[in-house]
Amino acid sequence: MSLPDPGVLDAVRRRRGDLDDALLIVRDGLVADPAGPRRVAALCAGLRQLRADLYEHVAVTEGPGGLYDEVRRADPRFEPAVWRLRGEHTRLGLLLDDLLAGIAHQPQGVAGWPTLRPQVVELLTLLGRHRSRDAQLAYDAGGLDLGGQD
Repeated sequence: MSLPDPGVLDAVRRRRGDLDDALLIVRDGLVADPAGPRRVAALCAGLRQLRADLYEHVAVTEGPGGLYDEVRRADPRFEPAVWRLRGEHTRLGLLLDDLLAGIAHQPQGVAGWPTLRPQVVELLTLLGRHRSRDAQLAYDAGGLDLGGQD
């Protein structure tokens, strides 16, 4: 099996690093200033950055000539895994959009925090699992280590 283009791999690795940075911001937002506006501001900033970084991740994995195209081209047996990961991208994007909308509709963002916190935890859990499956696909398809794994 041929390995994906090195340029594609570099782009995927960069996006994983960006996602790592945004995840840290969101995690910090979960523990900072328990009920204050700083928590909400940090969380909103992290979620917005995470949304932007997820768009970039999707572009380099799902886009034309992206990692998923190369993996499927190299070995069609990976098609079901690719479709599952694409579905996860959609679900993660929708969850992020819902969280951002929910925070935006709270009075100064603070009052509704207790109801949104479980969604943020769910997002972090789903994203962690997705990243593991994404890295496993790359490894299974060509022995590739994408790095940045939890």
